[in-house]
Amino acid sequence: MEKIINYSDLLSVFKNLNNFIIIYHNFDQIYKKIINPQEIQNLALLNIRCIHPPKLFFFKVKDILTSFTSVEKILLLDVKFCDLKAIRILDNIFIGEEYVDEKYKIYKENTLIISSDCINPQLSCFCSIVGGRPYVEKGDGSDLNISFVDENNLILEAFTQKGEEFLKENFNEFEEPTKNDYLKRNSVRVVSERKIYEFNKEYIKEDKKNKHYLTLKNTYELESIWEKESEKCVQCGGCNFICPSCYCFLIREASKDYKDQHRDKVWDVCHFTGYSRVAGGANPRKYKYQRFRNRYQCKFVYRYENFNMYACSGCGRCIEVCPGKIDMRKVIRSLVLAKGEEVLV
Repeated sequence: MEKIINYSDLLSVFKNLNNFIIIYHNFDQIYKKIINPQEIQNLALLNIRCIHPPKLFFFKVKDILTSFTSVEKILLLDVKFCDLKAIRILDNIFIGEEYVDEKYKIYKENTLIISSDCINPQLSCFCSIVGGRPYVEKGDGSDLNISFVDENNLILEAFTQKGEEFLKENFNEFEEPTKNDYLKRNSVRVVSERKIYEFNKEYIKEDKKNKHYLTLKNTYELESIWEKESEKCVQCGGCNFICPSCYCFLIREASKDYKDQHRDKVWDVCHFTGYSRVAGGANPRKYKYQRFRNRYQCKFVYRYENFNMYACSGCGRCIEVCPGKIDMRKVIRSLVLAKGEEVLV
């Protein structure tokens, strides 16, 4: 089911929703949570992904394990492809075949995800060269997507039963897109993808059939490269915290007082010295470059071997947040060139 609508009508519809708590992307580049939909000012649909990732709403920074309050029904608006891909990585971990995290599952089930195409990618974006793209299609993980005929006219396309019901309930009176609307929308998508390739041309080989990074196998012998590339890392953990697909956590015994004893789950960081340290004090990743290397191996080797997809979605957040100005693309380029190989295959 598809509908075409202009921006002002779309905003008007969202302002009149009553059965959701709305989390939307505003012009401060953050997700804003509102209970009263009339408070929505503007939707920053033309911007790239938010500064912080949407995993915050499914895999919370801190979550008490021993209690469960009522779960809000959320409409999560304007999620980009890079974050949808990251959510699929989290799904494989938390609601996979071998293990189900009940809290994560319930948070997901109570969230309607509305995605949107990314038509203005920036220099830090590299989704298209890690197997992604700046637009959303059926099967990518959203319930409904917003794509652009132009900056004012939008196509709404439902991908799931939840999306179909939402579209029918709130947008049924609007027209369906014409063939010409789809042609214009597809042209916008082509331009967006071309921009990303232009921004990343120094990291890619011109081969349209394969758009993935080299799998970083057999790089353990390149210790001197890892040591050099990790020199500027200050181990702040920013790249881990801001990453939409990092999922390491620590379970703690916590308390407010002697009457309130509980366990909670908090985010953990593989760059921190204590992350891999064991009870006897031994640490298999004692040195900084080993922890630095592990993050790349996790993103481009371990997750690919287990789930056939990279755990990096090319969102570029780690590049923007790093105080040492470390660029993941340049690190990978240094490694594969040191092996005498192409940067990408």
